[in-house]
Amino acid sequence: MKYIYTILAIALLYFVGNDIYKQNTKTVAGAKSTRLACHKTSKVFERTYDNALLEKAQETVRAGEYELTSRIKEAKFMETKMFQYVQLEKVDQMVKDAIAKRKQADAKAEGKVTIDYYIYENDKADPGKKTKKSKLYAGFLRFVLTYNGKKFYSVQADFMNLEGEDIPKSVECAIESLMTAS
Repeated sequence: MKYIYTILAIALLYFVGNDIYKQNTKTVAGAKSTRLACHKTSKVFERTYDNALLEKAQETVRAGEYELTSRIKEAKFMETKMFQYVQLEKVDQMVKDAIAKRKQADAKAEGKVTIDYYIYENDKADPGKKTKKSKLYAGFLRFVLTYNGKKFYSVQADFMNLEGEDIPKSVECAIESLMTAS
């Protein structure tokens, strides 16, 4: 009988210890980021695919050498409203201005960085949206960056205002995330 209690105690300790270990070592690629102050006010998801390319690309962007590609993704299941207020050209300029603030005269451009982003309008009528939480935000900015044609980093920054009044903050946060990622 005392062996049964001992075995049960060991099994219980093993399972509790294993769960604690899994929780403490859990990392999820592309998970919500909180490493910068702006990540605490904006919901930001980021992922680095190649650290070596990231460092080269950051230097190239600091030199001001990049190509910007942009587009919009309108809602499909509800009437689109956001793009009555948000103009792609203005957001393009916000991105260029955010990068220009981080430009350095002594930075060297080695390759070609392409910054491809889109503005997504949250489609609140989408039948695939199951939770109320997924319908709270107005949209997001999704940046995918490539260096000499190879994807090395992506970042997504949500915004809450349908008229896009908080898009400048999201742009700044996304670019700061890129330039400080490691």
